[in-house]
Amino acid sequence: MQSFHFDTIDSTNEAAKRMIEAGRLNGPAYLLAREQTGGKGRHGRIWLSPRDAGIYLSVVELPGRAVGTQATMFTLAAGVACVEALKETTGVEVKLKPINDLYARGAKLGGILTEVVLELGSVKALIIGVGINVHITDRPLSDDAPRPICLEQLMPEPRFRKLDHDALVAALVSRIQAWSATAGLGDIDAIKTAWEKHKIPGAAFPEA
Repeated sequence: MQSFHFDTIDSTNEAAKRMIEAGRLNGPAYLLAREQTGGKGRHGRIWLSPRDAGIYLSVVELPGRAVGTQATMFTLAAGVACVEALKETTGVEVKLKPINDLYARGAKLGGILTEVVLELGSVKALIIGVGINVHITDRPLSDDAPRPICLEQLMPEPRFRKLDHDALVAALVSRIQAWSATAGLGDIDAIKTAWEKHKIPGAAFPEA
């Protein structure tokens, strides 16, 4: 699997698109940045990406064929993947808020942005961007934005000091790949069953 690490970049999703267009990606890959200057969420919202304060990751699949479901299902599947990876590596219980938010203790820990690159009616590339707040830092947000929280606030201090950043990234990439394969096969029932286990109270499974 190809991997690309950046010191500072506008957006790992945007970088992935440029690399696909330039033919630099020839198989599954992930892009990781220490800082994003133009991080984004759904509907053009800003995702604050302070330097070394979070995980800014894009996982790229190049199916080269029609896939069995829509982008929404890939987002929901990626949410399940993130919950599993975070539980495995940090012990933090994370909940899913439709359709792309990761919540813990009633505050926003992270988010997911799935983008599809089409070519001649088929999916040329699937880009799953993930942002997760790791360290305490200043995150100036509008008054109506969800309250942010980070792993440093959620984990016991001794455990947080031992947090292996690389292991967390590896777990995220592995789980996202596995759940993306499930979504690509159109197995919505499997995604729904897993998603329901981790949703915030009262949330309904979004239909594609």
